[in-house]
Amino acid sequence: MSSIRFGSKITTIRRSINWLFTACFVFGAALLQPVHAAWDLRHAAAVEDLLIDYIRTLSQGQSIQPPRLFFFEGKAYSRGCPNPGIDAPTYCPADHTIYLELSLGNQVAERYGDFGALSIIAHEFGHAYMFKLDQHPVGKQGELAADAFAGGFARYAEMRGTLEPGDLDEARATFASVGDYEVYHHDHHGTPMERRQAFEEGYLQSFRLPGDRAPETSAPPAASPSASAPSTPASSNQPRFPAPKNQAEPPPASAAPLVGLLLGAGLVIAMVAGVIAMLNRAREEN
Repeated sequence: MSSIRFGSKITTIRRSINWLFTACFVFGAALLQPVHAAWDLRHAAAVEDLLIDYIRTLSQGQSIQPPRLFFFEGKAYSRGCPNPGIDAPTYCPADHTIYLELSLGNQVAERYGDFGALSIIAHEFGHAYMFKLDQHPVGKQGELAADAFAGGFARYAEMRGTLEPGDLDEARATFASVGDYEVYHHDHHGTPMERRQAFEEGYLQSFRLPGDRAPETSAPPAASPSASAPSTPASSNQPRFPAPKNQAEPPPASAAPLVGLLLGAGLVIAMVAGVIAMLNRAREEN
């Protein structure tokens, strides 16, 4: 009878070990899971493929080589850009590359949603498409045309069944947030209403190159209250999209792996101590 009791104790201990290992794995995996995924490689690759397909549906799109995506944190440098450093989404015609700052994508995704951040990539693809056709307007009109390109891409993505409820409102809010009211500034890119309207026109009418005649369309669909244009003007010195508040400050999610490792180690220690205690008790009872 004692051997049967001891065997039962061993079975119980094994089940407890399996449970503890499972709990430790699930808990640690949840903590180590990336929090920000707006511009991670998986999402960016999917959007890039969809944008390439969309460009091929446009005029002369079949003959255009897709731009290269370059992700960075902080500041990047390129001979193709005249600026001393790149710290915001930028398309450089000289090297046909789109530069995307990672923490900015996370910031936009947290504030407006993941499709708002991904629409920035579509905006820069619009610049690349127009530059390659040598039909890129100067200044504000070029920015509004790229906003319209992003709207046309949103309609294409919707027709492909890849959008989720609320994605369009996320994009509308993102473009409205980067408008400014200093209309006489040389770097003026459009008011919040103009930038959102440009996206809306691209969505309703599909993107068309500057000078093309607009087709007849229905009235724009009503947007949710969350996507309304901001009531306060933005600074005219800002880049096309808002730059991160502090480049040196690490993102909040960066501490998650360390916390996960510490808690995982604590669980392992507790598990080992529990197993030893159960083995000792089983031997004493035997």
